[in-house]
Amino acid sequence: MQLFPGYCYCIDTSALIDMKKLYPRDVFSSLWKSMENLVSQGRLVAPREVLRELEQVDDELLRWASECKAMFHPLDQHQLDVVRAIETAFPDLVDPNKTIPDADPFVVALATSMAATVITSESARGRQKIPNVCSRYDVVCVDLVGLFKKEAWQF
Repeated sequence: MQLFPGYCYCIDTSALIDMKKLYPRDVFSSLWKSMENLVSQGRLVAPREVLRELEQVDDELLRWASECKAMFHPLDQHQLDVVRAIETAFPDLVDPNKTIPDADPFVVALATSMAATVITSESARGRQKIPNVCSRYDVVCVDLVGLFKKEAWQF
């Protein structure tokens, strides 16, 4: 549930990792503060599976995510139903041999339940990816710069 009016965003692990790489927190502190403000407003969310992916590497991004725990939402029945439908329609979205968590279908499922825009660094090229799934489910999907533009941020 959004606390303030405006777009709601559901962020993928790839976008968070790219934020860490492209916009280091110690250099782009105002960007990270803006992201934290979205979290505190209830406008930046992610499924708990994104946190599980981040937990694979103990670094500053995981520490930041741990400080922003309010952004991570548990799975509910609606989302579970959407995840199952996604896995049926897009069987190559998740690698069945992958030994670490894969949040992709959960990101789209949470976005559908909250009418959120998905933020991802994946492109629609190649194997089945988040933008392809979003398109099928009529979910808006943008990259980090798309988020910055939607929020009219300038740094």
